[in-house]
Amino acid sequence: MIINASIQVIPLINREIALPIVDKAIALIQQSGLTYTVGAFETTIEGEYEPVQQLIRQIEDFCYSQKEVQFLVYKKLHAFGGGDIFAESKTGKFKH
Repeated sequence: MIINASIQVIPLINREIALPIVDKAIALIQQSGLTYTVGAFETTIEGEYEPVQQLIRQIEDFCYSQKEVQFLVYKKLHAFGGGDIFAESKTGKFKH
């Protein structure tokens, strides 16, 4: 079953320190082999249910390992037990 998930990582520190941490979280997504789209506010991930859930957990664990930084991590999940959910079917008509 293909699902969509979005994740937003917000380090609660100044911008100069926060952006490299966010970049490292995005690198985990890039290395996952899953389909993804990096947006200005969040990254959308598409793939089979378990690998997407594992990746989200890996990102959460990465945030937790940053002992000197507090984080807000927002996540959304769109799944349908009866079939696949593709991001393109939701956003394709708005691309230019």
